[in-house]
Amino acid sequence: MKYYQLLLASFLLGAWLLIGSYPGLGGLPVPALGEFFNPATGFWRNTQPALSLRRGQRSIASAHPLAAGDIFFDDRGVPHIFAPTLENACFLQGYSHAADRLWQMDISTRATEGTLSEVLGQRTLERDRDQVRRGFRSAAQREIDTMRVHFPDDYRYLEAYAAGINAWIDQLQPRDYPVEYKLLGHQPLHWSPYRTALLMKGMSQSLSGYNVDAKTVKTRERLGAERYAELFPERFPGASPIVPDASGARPSAVPTLPVLPIPEVGDASAPGPTLPQRDFAGQPSPAPAAAPTTTSRSAYHAGSPQLNTLTDPHAVPEALPYTLLPPHPSNGSNNWAVSSEHSNTGYPLLASDPHLNLTLPSIWCEVQIHLPGVNARGVGLPGAPGIMIGFNDHVAYGETNVGHDVTDWFKITWTDSSRTHYLLDGAPTPATLVRDTLRVKGQAAEVIVTPYTIFGPVPYTEGPYADHAMRYLAQDAPGAGQRPHTIVGTFLGLMRATNYGDYEQALRGYVDPAQNFLFAAKDGDIAIRPNGFFPLRGTGNGTTPAAGDTRANNWRGYIPFEERPVHRNPTRGFVSSANQVTTGPYYPYPYTGNFDEYRGRYINRRLSDEPIFNQRTMKELQLSSYSLLAEELTPILIARINRKSLTPEGQALLRVISEWDYHYEGNSRAPTLFEAWRTKVYDLTFDEIPQDSGYVTPELWKWNALLRTQPDHPIFDVQASDNFVETGATLTQRAFDEILESLGGELPATWAETRASYVRHLGAIPGFGSGLITTGGGRHSPRALNGGNGASWRMVVELGPRPRAWGALPGGASGDPASIYYDFELDNWEHGRYHELVRWEDVTDAKNKANGHWAFGGD
Repeated sequence: MKYYQLLLASFLLGAWLLIGSYPGLGGLPVPALGEFFNPATGFWRNTQPALSLRRGQRSIASAHPLAAGDIFFDDRGVPHIFAPTLENACFLQGYSHAADRLWQMDISTRATEGTLSEVLGQRTLERDRDQVRRGFRSAAQREIDTMRVHFPDDYRYLEAYAAGINAWIDQLQPRDYPVEYKLLGHQPLHWSPYRTALLMKGMSQSLSGYNVDAKTVKTRERLGAERYAELFPERFPGASPIVPDASGARPSAVPTLPVLPIPEVGDASAPGPTLPQRDFAGQPSPAPAAAPTTTSRSAYHAGSPQLNTLTDPHAVPEALPYTLLPPHPSNGSNNWAVSSEHSNTGYPLLASDPHLNLTLPSIWCEVQIHLPGVNARGVGLPGAPGIMIGFNDHVAYGETNVGHDVTDWFKITWTDSSRTHYLLDGAPTPATLVRDTLRVKGQAAEVIVTPYTIFGPVPYTEGPYADHAMRYLAQDAPGAGQRPHTIVGTFLGLMRATNYGDYEQALRGYVDPAQNFLFAAKDGDIAIRPNGFFPLRGTGNGTTPAAGDTRANNWRGYIPFEERPVHRNPTRGFVSSANQVTTGPYYPYPYTGNFDEYRGRYINRRLSDEPIFNQRTMKELQLSSYSLLAEELTPILIARINRKSLTPEGQALLRVISEWDYHYEGNSRAPTLFEAWRTKVYDLTFDEIPQDSGYVTPELWKWNALLRTQPDHPIFDVQASDNFVETGATLTQRAFDEILESLGGELPATWAETRASYVRHLGAIPGFGSGLITTGGGRHSPRALNGGNGASWRMVVELGPRPRAWGALPGGASGDPASIYYDFELDNWEHGRYHELVRWEDVTDAKNKANGHWAFGGD
């Protein structure tokens, strides 16, 4: 018997060694189990005190000449960096980012680069192909090549930052890798300035990748030019723009637009000779994937299509995991500043809260950076140096997304079937063929060949953008003749700014994604600048594809910095933005894009109504769940209901919304009913152009106006009903009846259940995210919260002789799920609580107050 037991034990041991030695057994996304469960080196190791422990004193030995200074940690695990120079600070920030967010930085830049499949295999292959064909690798490398030649200071800061990251990586042993590396079976990438450029290009893709050119053409053909013009007017007459016209009078003469002879603009999309060689040898890859689905105007303006039914409260479209800043229809932000005259302290107040994807680890990293003459605090992106939203002793600043359309498509006429030459100004012109290797875990690599034209890459051979070149602002890398520095200089400059002139200078080098840069200073200045390199087009306004057979149609430059809109110290006493339309009707340069016209109007109304603000009322406005859309639309919906025909269940349902105060509170059922009702009426109204069939649909304000003033408009007639002509009133009643029937006599679910908001792990790893977020907020309220998208950081700053500030982060400082600092602030963020953003005055002050201390280059 003992031999049988020995044989059985030997068999089980052999089976375990076999099964535990190979990752991905059975096609499952699992690591090699033996290594993963190894008590000494596997995931158990990650439950032990980490190298990034924030308590006690550590001396960091590093031979790198920039490894000088100190990192102190407060009771929230936030790093406070004290450095003798800006380069030293970049090194130390890179070191702390790697300690806190190494896997987050690695995987999110892979998502932009199109190298997720090296780690994740087949499941991300189509996405990677698309990223490669759209030229993000080339664009990032072009930015770094330009920086190295034209902006050596910015490049030096990125090198210092990368050196700090690599110093952290080089002292790691595999057993100390973050747990996500062990789950996915890969190793950390060494950092370089190129990877920071990838991070910035990912930010551009998220915030300025909006385009619906092909959908616009299809919709115009479906409706006809006259009906299209009626339903899609260029401007909302009731808009409250970020930069209003200077006066109500139309200028006597509209300025002539300059033609800027900028050679770099014409062929900026062609890759330069210094692109990294990526195994150019090899056979071309299979035919490109079809063009991806772009965010439609309806997806942005119509709201939450997932709420069409009340029976599936968790049917929320989720962003692709592993992408730090995925394109999302709810990406947006709020920010505003009030003048000294409207502040209880006699100094300006500033508020900023960017609405982005909610993830653990959080998108942002809190930090204090102290240099000689500079003491700044705020948040930055892991993967880039500096503070992007923050304050110092003199100024405060924040950003919201502009939403300007900076992606155009040009129809290419090939002169041969091999797609190597295209027609340009009457002559065959060779395309530049760029070969990139796409490596896929578990299978052979493929070589992707993308033709480039003077307009940009031609990503697709099928779909609505087949044989169209993509002209995208993120492909451009203007040189020193067009800007004084790069995006690196912008945020390092804002961090060190002392007055309006410094703020203005920092913005001169900023290209993309266009942002509304908010500013306030203790000397009394407040301002907002919608800023970026807005293109001047050779033809059209970028809403539909143009012919790619002539240079004359290409972009001809950018709006000069001096002619970009700015709102400084207005008489109304405040500046603000919430992704609404940028300028008044008399601004001479045309622009198109997607804009939210409800949050901005409501915020401006509140700012106008309150004579004096303090830090508490600034926070209250950030946390307001009130919806101006609901205020305007709910009475119209209710008025169209035939109350006499209602059953008791119908009366109870109508009472839910009739007694509503238009706040999107988590325990309220009224927002659920309102969203379902208005979405269903909206979809019935535009049944001719359903948003899921490749059309754009009108903006919410236009539909709202039609329902209010033209309920008999032909657009309300449902195409499928031949013997009945519907109106706005009949559609409203029909939608209510259908909702009532679907509920079966029950009341709707609460808004928190329907909204189904969670803060999920960046890689969607179960157990590493949050529970259901139950507090208030909706897409069109200042407290924006929609599915997995919401306020990724809240900040309120009180300027003065000694500025004070408060913040809230939906997570914590650490990216380690085992750390107490992983989701340290999530509960406070959810329930509207802020913590003070304390800045320590000097090293002595920091030593006396810190919980932990990492000393570089001596004590």
